[in-house]
Amino acid sequence: MFRRAAMSVATLGVLTACDSSEPVHAPQAFAPRTTLNLELSAASATSGQRVSVALANTAADEIGGVQGFLHYDPSKLQYRGQLREAGSDQIMLVNDKQANRGELRLALLDISGMDRSMPLVFEVIGAGYVSSLSFDIEEAAANGSPVKLLDISVAKSVVINPSLASAASAVRMSVQDWAVVVDGMDDAKQLQLDPGEIRNGLKFGDTNFDGNVTLADALYIINASVGLNELIIGTDGTGPSGDRDAVVAGNVFPFNAPGLGEAGDALPPGLEVNGARLATLGDGVALINEFVGIDQPVVGEIIPGRPTTPASNRIVITGNISTNQTWTNTNIYELSGAVQVTGGATLTIEAGTRVEGQQGTGPGVGGAALFVGRDGMISAVGTPLQPIVMTCVGTKFKGCWGGLTILGNASLNDGALTSPAIASRGTAGGCREKQAEGPAGFLYGGCNDNDNSGTLKYVRIEYAGFRFTPLNELNGLALNGVGRGTTLDYIQVHAGLDDGIEMFGGTVNMQHLVLTANSDDSFDYTEGWNGKAQFVIVQHDSLDSDKAFEQDNYEFALDALPRATPQIYNATLVGKAFVTSTSGTAGNNSVGGLNVRRGTRPKHFNFLVQNFPFALDIDDASTCVDWNTATGFEFKNSIFAANTRLDASDTPDPACEANESAAILLAGSNNSNVATSPLLSPLNVMVPDFRPAFGTATGGATPPADGFFDVTATYIGAVAPANATKSNIPWYSGWTRGWATPATP
Repeated sequence: MFRRAAMSVATLGVLTACDSSEPVHAPQAFAPRTTLNLELSAASATSGQRVSVALANTAADEIGGVQGFLHYDPSKLQYRGQLREAGSDQIMLVNDKQANRGELRLALLDISGMDRSMPLVFEVIGAGYVSSLSFDIEEAAANGSPVKLLDISVAKSVVINPSLASAASAVRMSVQDWAVVVDGMDDAKQLQLDPGEIRNGLKFGDTNFDGNVTLADALYIINASVGLNELIIGTDGTGPSGDRDAVVAGNVFPFNAPGLGEAGDALPPGLEVNGARLATLGDGVALINEFVGIDQPVVGEIIPGRPTTPASNRIVITGNISTNQTWTNTNIYELSGAVQVTGGATLTIEAGTRVEGQQGTGPGVGGAALFVGRDGMISAVGTPLQPIVMTCVGTKFKGCWGGLTILGNASLNDGALTSPAIASRGTAGGCREKQAEGPAGFLYGGCNDNDNSGTLKYVRIEYAGFRFTPLNELNGLALNGVGRGTTLDYIQVHAGLDDGIEMFGGTVNMQHLVLTANSDDSFDYTEGWNGKAQFVIVQHDSLDSDKAFEQDNYEFALDALPRATPQIYNATLVGKAFVTSTSGTAGNNSVGGLNVRRGTRPKHFNFLVQNFPFALDIDDASTCVDWNTATGFEFKNSIFAANTRLDASDTPDPACEANESAAILLAGSNNSNVATSPLLSPLNVMVPDFRPAFGTATGGATPPADGFFDVTATYIGAVAPANATKSNIPWYSGWTRGWATPATP
């Protein structure tokens, strides 16, 4: 069994990383090194003459791939191209974007084993060029079954080899040039990407969805690893030849056998020892070996959740679930009316299961919704490869079903002191409880802030939310009095009619939220929510969304206790493409970024807020008590980008703060206001890239080391910045969804 965990980066320089921004791990003993020589055709060529540079294998190991950086002095050498020998099995991809700065990023594949790389040709423009040449190796792999990494060094001295060709016919070969060489793949000019595509029978390694693992797949992956192909952004193609997927189908290495990423597989394919996922040379070499018949673990296996025969059997669920049930991914579960988990029962939903609510005859009339009662529990644990999907039956539209509501036993700051004692949940009675929004008879709230309503992990909730009246609405995910014993992690709420997620009191904590195209507010709380949140992505529907965050203590009693003082770190909030546009739903066309009001005093750190008519609206004097201190509302270490204005235009603002623009840029807050967003492609609604560009979004605060927050997330925003070649795979990619079309959520 081969696991990347047994490999060392330190021994190889930067073996398992795609660039120097990745962490280095403790070394482990290796066999003697394989050595590469850096060869040069001539040491004393004059200005205008050409010289060639190549890598030569001096050891017995059969090298299937090498990746790294060639450095030179650009005032003495000018890159002209590469010389490919006709009939050669070797592929060398060159990222020459930094050629004028003296750096080429190289990735070489050779299924026959590399003795010497094809020459790279330079024109001499100054003397003394030899001493400037060096090669920094990142990763090297050997052909075989299975592909394995090699311990490789590069000789420090340049070797002169006059036999190297340096012909004038050298050319800079593009991605498309190599695609034509590989397999006549003219259609590879349309590298439109679709990370995490769910296609029946899709195999690991089949990045272009043609049913086979070929050289074209390897070429695509290696191009992504050196930054020549975009890993994330693009639009869905019109067919298999127009789509690509490096994120799931192409991310096979390290193999981490024997699992394939099924439920319970703690170390799935592609996961590095540091928890990162990267498109690397190892992926490309594994695919090319599989192509020529050298069997590899993982490659060619069906990806979990992509069965050749998808589930079609429907089971209709009605009324109360009062005994334990397990819903499996071999069925589709159709909800009829209001379905409640109650009576001490636990509803377990397997990874990859699809739940569909019946549609109603009108807003809030006759449609389905799923409720988890105060004496019920839910265990819905998907995986990155098999998320649980909750949507509606039939044609999809915002509000076509009622969504998921969890009713817990944690504290509220409003309601009658009549909550029941529930022995099975360890909660006493006599605390505040209320009727939930939605149908009558669903109560929440109690005395147990540590209450556990279960687990949601890798769950997508789509097209949910009813509006019974303007003040009585169901959300995509409603968390009513839910306690901190509940686990919420990796959840997307897409295209809801009301809020994406709303907390009504409680103490529940949450991480890794993706809230896209929801009609009302994306992230909302009231009634004294005192939880924590980290890694929150909001992307608005430019034509039909209200605010990214709407934050209240309590509407009718601004100083009600317990006061809402949540801690929120690392959020990315994206408004509308054209900030000043008035198109769309009047008064609801991406109104603003954050509205902090009605006595809440949250802690905001490491936020990135962009493309809103206003970034921050503070309302009500109670909200601003002890502003920007440890006991009051804080907004620090954040970036505001491309917003029409920082403050809202409403009047009067709270007496303690005359305008929000001064507040958020207060001295000592470490906030900044910039004209251009650092994010790569945040407004793409099909396949967005929420990563900040390499080297940006720095200066974030260190989250508290309290056992909940990830203290390593000291960057600004919900997603770690891209590495130098944009080959690091962000946490949301592969299990979330984009819009149905560029114009339809």
